[in-house]
Amino acid sequence: MSMHMRLLVAVAGLAAGCHDPSPPATPDAPHVATGAIQMTDASLMFPLSTSYLSASDSGARGVLLPKTLYTTFGPITGSSGSPAPGGTGSADYGSLHVVAMRLDPCFASLAPDPQGANCTAQLRLVFQEVTGTPPTAFDSALHVFYRLDRAELLDLVSSIAELRAQSIDGRLGGLAPHPLMVRDGMSGAFAVGVRALILAHAGEQNLTRLTQFSSSNDGFDWAFSGADVSDAASATLTAMQIPSLAGSATQQSFFRDFGTPPNPSITPETTSADDPEPLATQGVTQTQAQAAFTGLVRVDHPAHESPNTIDCASCHLASQISQQIAKPMFGLDEATDADAYQADGTYVLASELTEMVPTDRELSDFHAFSYNEDRAEINQRTVNETAANVVYLNQALGL
Repeated sequence: MSMHMRLLVAVAGLAAGCHDPSPPATPDAPHVATGAIQMTDASLMFPLSTSYLSASDSGARGVLLPKTLYTTFGPITGSSGSPAPGGTGSADYGSLHVVAMRLDPCFASLAPDPQGANCTAQLRLVFQEVTGTPPTAFDSALHVFYRLDRAELLDLVSSIAELRAQSIDGRLGGLAPHPLMVRDGMSGAFAVGVRALILAHAGEQNLTRLTQFSSSNDGFDWAFSGADVSDAASATLTAMQIPSLAGSATQQSFFRDFGTPPNPSITPETTSADDPEPLATQGVTQTQAQAAFTGLVRVDHPAHESPNTIDCASCHLASQISQQIAKPMFGLDEATDADAYQADGTYVLASELTEMVPTDRELSDFHAFSYNEDRAEINQRTVNETAANVVYLNQALGL
C-alpha cells in the first residue's frame, strides 16, 4: 500500500469513530485540509525522559551517535548542574537523550524545488544531557543530522501522521512538547511508534553533520560550532565553516555582558546585512532599531535566510532580541510585521506560528528547539521553518 493510501486509510478509520477524541481540535480545524501533515508531525519535541532514546541506542543504520564521534567533536558543556555559579561541566555521553526531532525535505533551500531536485532531505535529532527525577536537561544541546532520500522522508512523515491519526481526530496546534506523548507518556503507542521509526531511519551510517551550542560562565557565555561527518564510525569529520563570518571562521561566541541592561557582543560578528545584534546595543536609536529589526525579521524568514547563509548566533538570538528588546522597548512586533513569515492558512494556521521563548532571562537563553533545565523553548525561526516544510510536504504528498 502506498504512503498516501496508508494515510488515507488512517484518516478513514478516524471518520468511522475509531479514535480517542482528546486532546480537542482547535476551533479553526475545519479550515485545514483533511488528513494533512501537521506542524507536530514534522517537528516533534519530546517530554524530558531518562528512559527514552539514548545516544548509544542502535537500529537498522547503526548507533544513533557513536561515543568516539561525540568525544572527537568535543563534549557539549553547560552551566546547569555545575558545582558552583560560573562553573562549567561537560555533558556525559551516557546521559545524552533525544529531546526533539525534525524532518526537513529540502535543507537550507530558500526556494525548494517542488519535485525535490537538488534537495537534501534530512532527519535531525536534538540531544541533551538529561538526568534526575523529575528529569532536567543540561543547558546545552547537540544537533545531529541524518541524510534520507526523498521517498524515505515522505514515507517517514506519513508514518508519523498515521500514528498521530490513530489517537486523535483534529489539530494539535503549534509546536510544543508533543501533546500525545504528554498525555500518554513515553511508553504510549505514539511515543513507542516514533521511537521505532527513528531507529529505522537514523544511525551512524547516514549521519552527516553535528552542530552544537554550549553555555559557560553561568550562562553569560555561549559558543557555537559544527562539523561535517564523512565517516561516523571512525569519527572522521571536518570543522564546518559558519556562514556569513569573515575569515572562514568555524566557531562563534556570544557574551551577554554583566550589565543591566546587558550590552552583549558576538565574535566574530556577521557580515550579513541581516544583523539583529544592533538592536541589543545600548544607546541604539529608533531608526537604528528599525533597520536592525528588518534584518531580524529576515533572519526568521525561511525564504530570505537559511543555515547556509546566516550565522549561528543571529538565528539563536533573534527571538530573544525580538521579545525582550524590539517589542517592549521599540514597539516593533514580529507577529504583526508585514514582512514576517505568514501562515498559508490551509496547512498551517496563524494561531500555530507560536514560539515558546522566555521573556525573563535578559539575553541569556538561546535554545531553538530544546530545553533549559525543565523548560521547553522553541524560537520563531524553528516555528517558521517547520511551517514552510509542512506546506511543502503536504503539496509533495498531494494532500
